[in-house]
Amino acid sequence: MKNHYEVIICDIWGVLHNGKNYFPRAVKFLKDFIDKGGLVILLTNAPRRSKNVRDYLLKMGIDSGICQYIVSSGDCTFEWLNTLNSSPLYHLGPAKDNSLFDNIKINKVNFENCDNCICTGFFDEFNESIEDYESILNNLKERSITLHCANPDLYVNKGSTILPCAGLIAQRYEEVGGKVVYFGKPYSIIYDQVIKRANQILGKQISKKQVLAIGDGLYTDIMGASMNDIDSLFITDGVHKEELDEYIGNSEFERNIIINFIQENNINIKMPKYIQRELDFFNYI
Repeated sequence: MKNHYEVIICDIWGVLHNGKNYFPRAVKFLKDFIDKGGLVILLTNAPRRSKNVRDYLLKMGIDSGICQYIVSSGDCTFEWLNTLNSSPLYHLGPAKDNSLFDNIKINKVNFENCDNCICTGFFDEFNESIEDYESILNNLKERSITLHCANPDLYVNKGSTILPCAGLIAQRYEEVGGKVVYFGKPYSIIYDQVIKRANQILGKQISKKQVLAIGDGLYTDIMGASMNDIDSLFITDGVHKEELDEYIGNSEFERNIIINFIQENNINIKMPKYIQRELDFFNYI
């Protein structure tokens, strides 16, 4: 594959790990690509700065060479936060995301008094539902507050548990008529940053035909690749595993079945060039 692709843009959660353990074959795949001269940039919708993401991956035991280059939606969010100065900001999200505000002066207030809102996720993703946020969202909508979403993902798998993400809150805010600005996949701003970063690292301008995007989210990773005219590799044992397993049933795992699933769900994307259950160099379909 190195003869065709010079750069791999790889999602993290669902491809490299499941929130509890990393996937050895995925790590080996990326390490082999790097050893053969390829460039790997990890691209995540995590609402945290890339440094914090790297620390998390290293603590999990993932090879440091794979974690060298990371671009996160938290990085994009941080750039926006830097423009606020002392404007009153409401943080809709858990305390674990507070590292996003490190080394920056932020005027945090409650939702009734904010002029800006940043959403990084549920306060308690294990015990809350989207209905718990109706009063907050209605208040923000009545005051025409734009909600800035630091993680466009709707759900994520943590081990065998499916947890809601900030994107679900943002989606609901749009449903009640609120305005949302998204940082992260599938939106072009984060892909522009990745391509710019790749050009800087390689010291030359690369063509998108030399880039492969890998991810498990059809609405984020694969749609983002499609919107930016980049080839993609879809990992099925990620966030869509449960619904795909139900769809496939007792049938043989085949590319055409996955394509039919995408089409029947009206997901308007350029079909992934490769499809695998998990990231493994020797198992292309």
